[in-house]
Amino acid sequence: MLVDDATIEIRTRRTTEIIDLAFVFYRTHLRVLGGVALALGVPLVAAAAALHRATGMWWVAVLFFWLTLSLPSGAVTLAASRIVFGTRLTVGRALALYAPLCAGLFFRRLLHQILTLLLLPIVVGYTLRLRWGFTPMIVLLERLTGRALATRRAGLRRRGGTGGLGLELTLAFFMIAALLGLAITFELVAVDFLAILPDGALFSMQVIDEPLRLALWLLAALVVSPLATLSWFFLYLNARIRGEGWDIELGLKGIAARLASGDKEAAA
Repeated sequence: MLVDDATIEIRTRRTTEIIDLAFVFYRTHLRVLGGVALALGVPLVAAAAALHRATGMWWVAVLFFWLTLSLPSGAVTLAASRIVFGTRLTVGRALALYAPLCAGLFFRRLLHQILTLLLLPIVVGYTLRLRWGFTPMIVLLERLTGRALATRRAGLRRRGGTGGLGLELTLAFFMIAALLGLAITFELVAVDFLAILPDGALFSMQVIDEPLRLALWLLAALVVSPLATLSWFFLYLNARIRGEGWDIELGLKGIAARLASGDKEAAA
């Protein structure tokens, strides 16, 4: 990874700049990032809809989707880490890179999600969620696990700061607006063009009663979810730059690489 290869400017950013970068980056690389999210997420949406139909309980479907969303989110994180430093990816290549790493990350994040849910009534759950926010990046990019992972995560929080709470509060407004707009668009298409939903279902509370409508809303959530994933990824980069001078380290590596190749004039 070298600064010269980066597709974004490697520098510290404020919270609003991180969110803006996440939107721009997602839009620019929508084919790969959106494709990865859909490839892994659509089966989860289908399974959630099937759960809704089988149990008649919408919250079971939503809970299942929320608990398993870390599977596509991890793939988006890994793909973004390669794209940022100039690697040309296809959806297939991104999934191939993710395959050997997904199980370990998924079950770790599943445990985190369950603990967050159980402890949320006493606020501890959300505090733990923020504390564990950098876990996907550390596992996927630095390949750390166990005690080394915990030590690394604590070090990043201490030296680089997290800003996770401010990030999520700011991001929530944009995520909700994007989710509502996209879900309503999906419903309009389903009613007016595909005719798979009755006219009376549009803009009603029947979303919790009809598996198909719930699936459309979960699909919208899936499409929007990379924005949160990318925001946390860029917050991780921010913490490394702020706490470790990572931008300087990458710059020095670039100079060393050019010197090793004999390009002394460019290194100067």
